[in-house]
Amino acid sequence: MMLTLSHSNIGQWSVIHIVGEVDMATGPQLRQEIVRQVSEGNSHIVIDLEQVDFIDSTGLGILVGGVKRTKSNGGDLRCAGLSDNLKEVFNLTGLDSVLVAVDLNQDPSTWET
Repeated sequence: MMLTLSHSNIGQWSVIHIVGEVDMATGPQLRQEIVRQVSEGNSHIVIDLEQVDFIDSTGLGILVGGVKRTKSNGGDLRCAGLSDNLKEVFNLTGLDSVLVAVDLNQDPSTWET
């Protein structure tokens, strides 16, 4: 399946909207977008997963790598739009303690921890 990425900004946060599946085949596309955003000075990133149907271990690894990349550049990476299935995956893998979920409808000042 294809992966479609789009981008928007909310305050200081760069939001990467994903449609499709994040897996071994499509994951490098997401990794490249995270790298591009950080290299352009956007170190506060939200990954919008609302329209993600599936994410495998490769995709989860890319998200963790994104957290490390953004933090090493003085920023952070958050996730938004987690379905119940994705929440369960994050919970089972322990990623819920690494990847903070935010609500794109809330004031971005509430996203800071």
